[in-house]
Amino acid sequence: MKILELMPMLQIHGRTIYDDKKEALFCNWTCSGFTVGVEGSYLKVKVVAMYDLMPEMPNFPPAPPDWPCIGAVVDGELVGRTECRNEEAEWVTLWECAEKKRQEIRFVKLSENSKGKLGVLEVETDGEFFRPEEKNLKKIEIVGDSISCGFGNEAPDNSMVFKTMEENGWTSYGAMAARELGYEFSIISESGICVTRPKYPMFDQHAMDEIYQYTDEPYDSRREEKPALWDFKANPQDIVVINLGTNDGNAIRFYKEFDTIEENEKWFYEGCRRFIKMVRNLNGPDTWILFGLGSMDYYLYFLIKEAVDEFRAETGDEKIRAFEFVPINVMFEGHGGGGHPSQKTHNRMAKELVKYIQKFIG
Repeated sequence: MKILELMPMLQIHGRTIYDDKKEALFCNWTCSGFTVGVEGSYLKVKVVAMYDLMPEMPNFPPAPPDWPCIGAVVDGELVGRTECRNEEAEWVTLWECAEKKRQEIRFVKLSENSKGKLGVLEVETDGEFFRPEEKNLKKIEIVGDSISCGFGNEAPDNSMVFKTMEENGWTSYGAMAARELGYEFSIISESGICVTRPKYPMFDQHAMDEIYQYTDEPYDSRREEKPALWDFKANPQDIVVINLGTNDGNAIRFYKEFDTIEENEKWFYEGCRRFIKMVRNLNGPDTWILFGLGSMDYYLYFLIKEAVDEFRAETGDEKIRAFEFVPINVMFEGHGGGGHPSQKTHNRMAKELVKYIQKFIG
């Protein structure tokens, strides 16, 4: 069945975008996708993939293309994973069993938006589709960088070579915390992204304050379309967790002129304040905002906390707080790919986030 015909029976997860020209539902953000019910013995999806290329790093060879990875979640468990490497179209079997049964299946994009785009053209089963039961869960949105994507959380070592098959958004700290709390969740995160574009950027990359208001600016830019605004009123969040600032710090530390540090810190602080105001205005007064940092770097946390505390004092907004994750414990947790948190660290960060949410929100 064409995905557009099936849309009324789907529960959509995260920010997705339907491309009329390709006749595909693009699920590009980490853990975006849909849940569908089947009465059958298998579920297949016909998908089209697009690869992305990482920016070239000084003294490093060009990176190979990054293709998107997808999976299926059945009864809360991830049951399979596929790397999609076809720019035309291909059928992928998400789930199958020995005999027909009634089952809800969640299609999930496991890799991040900047590491390959993925569109669903058709969905097939040997039985009937049904709309999953509405659960009316509270909602949490994770806004972050590579850490929140799960960058390299399943890498066997600290290799600098990135592989999408070693990035598992389903077991990233935010996704696990949401499931433990019983929340529906979405993740808006991208490797290398800053809160605000640095005064002296290391790379020509957009910042979160430039794309947060849109449904999927990276995909719209790729297809040369005007970015579509995200409908925040139709998709209210109970909590927005922000984990940004690591890459902003890198841009300051690695800039060749060391006497600009104070100037760059002020630039970040002002951008941070603007972003906090943006997140509040877009989400409305009832959403909790938790602005955290970690677990890789803490250089700019003092400015994040100052920005949050001053915003709360000036506006009387009591639904915003700053917090820190505990740093990576290399001795017991090791490293994931490229010095990022390992799966052990993500497991621990998830528990920390649950405690922070329970502390601030109850």
